[in-house]
Amino acid sequence: MKRFQLLLCGMLVMILIQGCAPKRVSKPASRQYSTEFIPQTKYGNNNQRTKQLAKFVTTNLITSKGIYSQNNGNRTLLSETAGLWLIYLAQSGQKTKFRQAYRQTVTTFENDGLLMYRMRVSTGKRSKVNATLDDLRVIRSLGLYAAKTHDEYYQTKAIQRFAALKRKVSKNGQLRDFYDTEYQQISPLTSLAYYDLLTLREYEMKSTYAKQLRLVQRGYLGAQLPLYAVNYDWTKQRYSTSELNTSEALLTLLHLAEVGHLKDASLRWLANQVTNSTLYNRYKVTGEVSDWNESAANYSIAARIFAVARHPRLYQLAMSQVWRFQIQDSHSNLQGGLGDSNQNVSYAFNDLQALVSAGY
Repeated sequence: MKRFQLLLCGMLVMILIQGCAPKRVSKPASRQYSTEFIPQTKYGNNNQRTKQLAKFVTTNLITSKGIYSQNNGNRTLLSETAGLWLIYLAQSGQKTKFRQAYRQTVTTFENDGLLMYRMRVSTGKRSKVNATLDDLRVIRSLGLYAAKTHDEYYQTKAIQRFAALKRKVSKNGQLRDFYDTEYQQISPLTSLAYYDLLTLREYEMKSTYAKQLRLVQRGYLGAQLPLYAVNYDWTKQRYSTSELNTSEALLTLLHLAEVGHLKDASLRWLANQVTNSTLYNRYKVTGEVSDWNESAANYSIAARIFAVARHPRLYQLAMSQVWRFQIQDSHSNLQGGLGDSNQNVSYAFNDLQALVSAGY
C-alpha cells in the first residue's frame, strides 16, 4: 500500500513539474548569453573598403543625437539606422561607442518603452508610432553585445525591452507592425520581414515562437517567385498580394536562414540574381520586375544570407556587388560612402547594411 502511495506521489510530482515547465522558457535568465547573435563565419576580407566606409559614416552621418538618414538635406533620424549602427558597433567590438550610442538611441527615440521610428532634428519632434523590426534590431544588438562581453546589464536590458515591446504590439501571440501611442492602437498588419526570428526564438516562449514561424512560412509565394508575401492582414485574415520591396523580402529570407528554414528554391533564386547582377528593387508577386534599379543594401543582405547558409563564394560575390556602389573619387564629398555621385547622396540604410555584412 505504501509503495502504491509513493508511486502515486511520484507521478503527481512529475505532473506538477511538467505543468510548470513552460514557465521556465517564457524568457531567458539574465545570465544566459546567446552566441547565436555572433556571426559564425569569417568570410569578410576587404578591410580597406570597410574602413573607408566606416570613416565616411562616422564623418558624415553621426551626430550628437543620432545618425542622419542621408548625408545631405534631409536631417531626419530613424530608429532603423540607429539599430543597424548598434549592431555594427557590438559586432565590431566597439564597446565604448556601443554604450554611448545605446544611451543616445534611448534618449532620442524612446516613448513608454518603445522606440518611435523617426525624429526630425529641426523640430525635435518624434513620430507617434514605432516600427517593431527597429525595436527588435536594438534588442538584438543588446543581446549581441551581452554575448560578446558577458555583460549582464545589457542582457537584462534586452529582456526588459522585449517585454515592453510585446506588451504594446502583441495580440494573441503575434507581433504587429507598430503601436500608435497617440491613439493607443496596434496595427492590423504583421509584415513578415518584421519577424526577426532569431531574436524572437531567444526571447519568446517556444510555443509562441513556433506560431510566429508558421505565420512567416505560410506566406510563401511559390516556385514562380520563391519569396514571401509582404504581410498578413489580421482584419481580412489573408496574406498581401502587393508588390515586394526587395530589401524587406530579403530580410524575410535572412531571418528564415538564421533559424534554419531557408528554402533551397529561395537560395537558388537569390544566387541567380546576384550572379547576374539582376537583384532589382521591386517585384510583383508574379515575379515580374517593377523597379529595375539596384541598391547596395539588397546585395548586403544577400551577402548575409549566403554567409548564414555557408556559401563563401556567393558571399564574396554579393559583397563585390556592394562595393560597386562605393565612391572612390578622392575629390568627392562621398568618398568611402555608398552612393550616387551625380545626386551627391548616400543613404545610411545602404551604408550600415554594408558595414554589418562586411563583418560576416
